Amino acid sequence: MRDAFEVLEEESAAGYGVATWAGLEEEAFTVGELLALAAEAAGGQHHLGAVQLPVSLVMMTPIAQALSGQGPAPGRRRCRAADDGLRAAARR
Repeated sequence: MRDAFEVLEEESAAGYGVATWAGLEEEAFTVGELLALAAEAAGGQHHLGAVQLPVSLVMMTPIAQALSGQGPAPGRRRCRAADDGLRAAARR
């Protein structure tokens, strides 16, 4: 994942995002961890600008978090994408 961020940082000054079906839900990583990887890969200021989450009746956690003003960051570090300067998008 870190290598991917490094390539994105080298190629993009306009920004990029992360789309995940289950990465945040299954606590494979948190938004904070993604931001740290992006900053590490960039050597400072990163260009990570968005997180995309699923909208599905099969996976209700992202919807429930959004409705309660939480997420998209399950796990130990609860934060909202907007708090970290990210845009959040939903995709079915």
